[in-house]
Amino acid sequence: MTPDGAKEKPGWDVFARMLKGQVALRQGEPRFQRSETLFNRDLSWLEFNDRVLSEAADPSVPPLERLRFVTIVSSNLDEFFMIRVAELDRTARRRPWVRSPDGLTAVQALAQVREHVVRQKARQATIFQEVLGALREHGIRIDTEFDEASRLDSTILENLPELKVVMRRSSEGLPHLPSERIHVYVAFPGEYAIITIESRQARLITLQSRGAGPHFVLLERWLSDRASRFFPDRHVLEAFPFKIIRDADLRYRPDAEESLEEQIFEAVNRRSRARVVRLEVDAPSYSEGALSLATALGLGSGSLYRFDLPLDLRTLATLYQSTQKTGLRYPEVVPHTPFRRREAIFETIRKHDVLLHHPYDSFDIVLDFIRQAAADPAVTRIYHTLYRTNQQSPVMEALKDAVRRGKRVTVYVEIKARFDELNNLRWAAELRRNGARVIRPMGQFKVHSKATQVFRLENGIESSYLHLGTGNYHPTTARQYTDLGLLTCDAGMGREVAAFFEGLLRHRWPAEFAELLASPVNLHRQILRLIDQEIGVQRAGGKGHIIAKMNALVDPGIIAKLYEASQAGVKIDLMIRGICCLRPGVHGLSENIRVLSVIDRFLEHSRVYYFRDGGKEKLYLSSADWMPRNFLTRFELAFPIKDASLKRYIRDVILANGLADNVKSWHQRPDGGYARCAPPAPGKEVRSQFVLECLSKNAYRETILSQRG
Repeated sequence: MTPDGAKEKPGWDVFARMLKGQVALRQGEPRFQRSETLFNRDLSWLEFNDRVLSEAADPSVPPLERLRFVTIVSSNLDEFFMIRVAELDRTARRRPWVRSPDGLTAVQALAQVREHVVRQKARQATIFQEVLGALREHGIRIDTEFDEASRLDSTILENLPELKVVMRRSSEGLPHLPSERIHVYVAFPGEYAIITIESRQARLITLQSRGAGPHFVLLERWLSDRASRFFPDRHVLEAFPFKIIRDADLRYRPDAEESLEEQIFEAVNRRSRARVVRLEVDAPSYSEGALSLATALGLGSGSLYRFDLPLDLRTLATLYQSTQKTGLRYPEVVPHTPFRRREAIFETIRKHDVLLHHPYDSFDIVLDFIRQAAADPAVTRIYHTLYRTNQQSPVMEALKDAVRRGKRVTVYVEIKARFDELNNLRWAAELRRNGARVIRPMGQFKVHSKATQVFRLENGIESSYLHLGTGNYHPTTARQYTDLGLLTCDAGMGREVAAFFEGLLRHRWPAEFAELLASPVNLHRQILRLIDQEIGVQRAGGKGHIIAKMNALVDPGIIAKLYEASQAGVKIDLMIRGICCLRPGVHGLSENIRVLSVIDRFLEHSRVYYFRDGGKEKLYLSSADWMPRNFLTRFELAFPIKDASLKRYIRDVILANGLADNVKSWHQRPDGGYARCAPPAPGKEVRSQFVLECLSKNAYRETILSQRG
């Protein structure tokens, strides 16, 4: 069986002809150029980071939450450079003639990325100062500037962490510079020194306060200001903090003699010496030292960034939990339990499907499902996919316990999950040592599905129980991301999930599915078919309607089909948290499509696909965004919601409130930019995450689920 992409030629061909101007999208309408139909994915991602930054700028957001959003912007941007900018840089050097689907070459994209990043970081610097002021009003002080003779000097000296100092002649090359560490460059006549703060977290020094609130100092700025005191026998020309970002994308060959595990372990270690893609300097202006550093690192001026803003604000995220003063954070959400936990979980699932909506519903229910499976004498087999989890994972501990109790445990651990490679390699080895069967890696493909299958012997027959989800088996992120999960013993889905795991074990494409949509088998093709059905309904005089919620919409074939549906009159509502390459509201192309993005305290992470289908209504939850990688190079699952009450709840509560959000939503413009929705009238505010938190405690169980049957 060939992967999904090989089956999609009709949809892709139509889009290709459309881009070349060979066909009009609608009879009598003008032809469209690439730039008019698709927005660049990297510029769209930067627009998303702008929306996150706007949460930090909002004075109605509690101060520590504002600080958290400022740090998220920095973390996001670092990863963006490690992966996306590094990829653009490679393409610009090796294949400068190649154009992305939106028509830009890598060189053009890099230029626009730089322009956007410079603008974004300048705004971040202004907002950061505003946040520091808001924190000071509540007694929290973070010093980033110092007087010539500060009374704090002696206290800071007493609390200095481990520093590494390297002295070189100006003619000598740079020492090895760890990525994502904070360094201070100090220039002297004919010489220079580099001071490295060995621990990233140690740069934030906590000072003893006398009756006042917490007091912190960012060490690298203090070191720069005091450089002449650290080198009293030399004339300091300039001193400034800096940080480098290296290419973090791993490259390996599945057909190599070394095992994939060995290649990935070596590739992770190579990250520390990979090509530098960004040099960021914390200074009021560009200087000779900054230019010298860039030259020594082999960087052009386009990879040198200078801002009067402390580097790597992620360090400040620790203040979010360490500061206990009330009123500085959003009130804690107490996760709800959707049924009485005194009852055996398998008994509950036999009665009806259970929908979980994290973080409003407790992730402990998922842990209970696996723990009870491990302890239940009637359970014979457990299958599980792992993409990301924490270092001390209760899920992994439950699976090891299941092996000790005599269950056959089979796990696929995705050792290629970016930035979790070493953690997942460790878990794979630990599971093997404890007797679990760990499926060998799928080569170039990633297993991104979120699935657990438990087989239980009931009346002499093995029954299947499933947990299928949109998010990772990670208890920490389950309290920070919005995700959906389903507990079910549906026999049809059980057979197909079993076939899915069998495909992983045999390293073969799973068989065609009737219930599930799966990549790389039929997900892309079936999404196109479902959109076509809505087009058919609309053209037959009905009311076509599509609602899709996901993190990113990039796939050109899907976008082309959505444009076709819009032109047929199908109503299309898209809730896309991050990247959206589709342009809504373009005359003759996408008048019937609206795109909104909700940015609030929790990261919107669930994927939901709804098709009205002439009143039959099909609704799927999935691990997959609509991106080429999710269709072509990942094993993904989309699973149907069959229970009418759960389907109604997702449609009328989760999706409807997201679409109605007029407090934390942004609407995409045809040019790819975003604007906040108009301020609602007093008493008409809809803040979807707040509504869902309230409903998870009340109306969900008592009102919706009581209507079953």
